[in-house]
Amino acid sequence: MPIGKIATFDEGSINGSIEYSTLLKSTKVSSENRELLYTFYAEKKPVKAYIVIITETRDLTTKWRLWLNNFSLTKEFKPIDTVRVGGSYYNLNIYDVTHLTREGKNEFVVSHSSIEGIWVHIINSVLFYEVPEFKTNYKLRAGIYLIQPSEEIELDGEGKNYVVVRNPNKSILRVVNSTGTVTTIGGSLDSDEIEVKGHLSIIHESSQRSPAFLFLHYSENSITPSISINVNGKIGKDNKAVITLYNDGEVDLDRVLLNVMLNGVTIHFKSFDNMKIGQKINYEFFVPKKGNVHLRIVGVKSGFRKILDKDLEWETA
Repeated sequence: MPIGKIATFDEGSINGSIEYSTLLKSTKVSSENRELLYTFYAEKKPVKAYIVIITETRDLTTKWRLWLNNFSLTKEFKPIDTVRVGGSYYNLNIYDVTHLTREGKNEFVVSHSSIEGIWVHIINSVLFYEVPEFKTNYKLRAGIYLIQPSEEIELDGEGKNYVVVRNPNKSILRVVNSTGTVTTIGGSLDSDEIEVKGHLSIIHESSQRSPAFLFLHYSENSITPSISINVNGKIGKDNKAVITLYNDGEVDLDRVLLNVMLNGVTIHFKSFDNMKIGQKINYEFFVPKKGNVHLRIVGVKSGFRKILDKDLEWETA
């Protein structure tokens, strides 16, 4: 018999895009460590925003205080779902924080000061942006579902799936889609996030009794204009790299991020704001020594990201 569940808390369609991020590190908040800070960024003012929290407590009389951007969100601990696991309770809280979320940097704080403390397993933010050129159908589900040893669960979702699981056991969670095994997870107190396209299954390969956990399953199917960035360049004999970025896509970009790696190590980073359709940007940077120079360029439009990878060649005599 299944223990726990994940349930839909929002479903529909938006002329825009959806962005989500998750703090995956399990952290104890107590009298010794009274606050946990989670920072997330909004490309612009979202038309809708949620915060999702999964906690573990010894009882249900816990007291806490939640803050967003220095505004008190609540002082009451009232989970919308709770599952008893051993001697602890796993709890789900979801908040609509649209009115408190702003463009740029946002700071969410969990404050608690008991000696026994509480564990915060994940904090997740979901941001909706209005973008006339985009259309996104979505379904957001959250909860505490216990994946028992030898159990296999199937998750249906058109387009892209975003899943957050936790497996603190010496066992394996195997994530499988139509192409085969996507990843295996196990042996960590922290949670893991998975992004995969199409139908997927999660199999708990274990001979132990302890369950693993499914916390989030978000699915979305987006119709978007082409986001494309063309890059050309070379590195001269003086170790100076000269590149040209060209927006040859179908939409203006909020930002273009340039990350330069030398033999796999980042040596330079640059952000360009508001790159219009057809715009060219010429840029130079210094490369300290010979080696493999790799560019990772990310075009950003209202939280939607398109990644381009390119190696730069050294000029020869």
